[in-house]
Amino acid sequence: MWRQVELTVIQGRNMGTSKSDSGPGKDDKDDGDGAEVDISCEIHLNEILCSRTTVQRGLGSPDWHEAFTFPGLPPFEHLEISVWRDKKLSKPSILGTTRIALGNFRRGDHVEGWYPVVQPGAIGTEIQVGELRLKIRVDEYAVFCFYCV
Repeated sequence: MWRQVELTVIQGRNMGTSKSDSGPGKDDKDDGDGAEVDISCEIHLNEILCSRTTVQRGLGSPDWHEAFTFPGLPPFEHLEISVWRDKKLSKPSILGTTRIALGNFRRGDHVEGWYPVVQPGAIGTEIQVGELRLKIRVDEYAVFCFYCV
């Protein structure tokens, strides 16, 4: 069986803005100190890091328009994109993740849309901290060898 995933990370929106109330004691997405923030993504297939996007300056709406092709894959279950923020004078921190079940995609079709970037919240909940616009194509073919005996 031959498998391939094509992924285009197009852009982000509302990166670093939480859809829930961020009161005292919660992890603030933007410290308000005006420090420069860089955003990048790590692409994982079945928990394995496969690629990274370039770094984009600033929170809010980064534009990547970066295409990736992952050919010759073993059986796959999901695609996970981790969004990282890197602030000067501090360690990079994960902003959130987008997790996509690849088994749900019709083979050979390009699917484009906005996918939520979430981070774990209180027990059993998630907080949406932005969205990624992605274009995904999943291919899977049975390969027959006519010369094999």
